[in-house]
Amino acid sequence: MHFGRAAERLGISQAPLSMQIRQMEDALGVALFHRTTRRTRLTSAGETLLGHARALLDAAERAVAHTRAMSNETGGRLRVAGVAVALSHVLPPILREFRRLHPAVIVQVLPLDTSTQLRQLEKGEINIAFIRPTERAPFMQTETLMAEGFVAALPKGHRLAGKQVLQLTDFDGESLIGYAPMLGTGYATIMINALRQAGLQYRVIHEATHTHAVASLVASGLGIAIMPSWISNFVSPYLEFRPIRDLPKSIDLVVAWPVGEISPVALDFIAVTKRLAPSIAKGIDFDPANRH
Repeated sequence: MHFGRAAERLGISQAPLSMQIRQMEDALGVALFHRTTRRTRLTSAGETLLGHARALLDAAERAVAHTRAMSNETGGRLRVAGVAVALSHVLPPILREFRRLHPAVIVQVLPLDTSTQLRQLEKGEINIAFIRPTERAPFMQTETLMAEGFVAALPKGHRLAGKQVLQLTDFDGESLIGYAPMLGTGYATIMINALRQAGLQYRVIHEATHTHAVASLVASGLGIAIMPSWISNFVSPYLEFRPIRDLPKSIDLVVAWPVGEISPVALDFIAVTKRLAPSIAKGIDFDPANRH
C-alpha cells in the first residue's frame, strides 16, 4: 500500500510503476486504488483483482511443479488433502517418512471434506485425497487403508458418563445428535441401522454434517451422539467420551489419486502411504484394511 516501497522491492523507479497501474486501470475501466496524500488502499475492484492474481500465480507455480515432477526431478510440490482423522491421526508419520525420502518436495496439506476432495481431485487441484468411502469415480483410483470404530460423545456430567464402557442398549430413550447424509461418511446409516437392529427407542433431534459440529451440539447439552473414535482425542471441558462395546470398527479411511497418475513423486507418496498404513492403524487402535 505504498508506491515508493513497492517500486523499491521491484527494483524500478516509482514513475513507471505508477504508469503501469494507470494503464491497467484504463484497460479494466475501474479504479484499483483509493489514493490520497496520506494513504493508499485497494478499492473493492482492486481486492477482487488481487484475489484472482494470486490464484493465477499459484496455478502457474503448481503447473511448473507438476511438470517438473513428471520429468522425474527430485523437487516439486504435492497438494494432499484429507478429512479430519487423516490430518490428525494418519498423515503425520507418512509426511515424516516422505520428507526423509524427498526432502526437496514441498507438500501442501489441505483440510477438506470428502465431497470437496473429490471435486478438486477431478479438476487436478489436489494430487492425493484421504477420504471416506464413496462410489469409485472413473477419474480416480482408490485403496482402503484402515477402519475405526465408534465412541459415545456425552455432555460433561451425563448419567452415562458413570460407565467406563457403553453398549447400544444404553442409548434407549436418549435424544441423539446425528449426522446429516453426506457424501463419503455413512455415519448416519451405520448408527440408525445399529439402533434399529437393537430394537431401541431414540430421537434424532438435530443433524450436522461435520464431526466438530456434532461435538459442539453435544457439548451444549442438546443430546448425545455416536461418533467416529478419533474424536475422543478432542479435548473439551464440556465433553466426555466412552467406547461402545458392540459396534464394529466399520468406518473406512480411503486414499485416492487420479487414474493414470505417472508423477514419480505422487506415486512415491502413495507407496509410502500403503507401506505405513498397517503400522499406523495398529498404533492408533484402528483395524488394518486386510482385517475387515
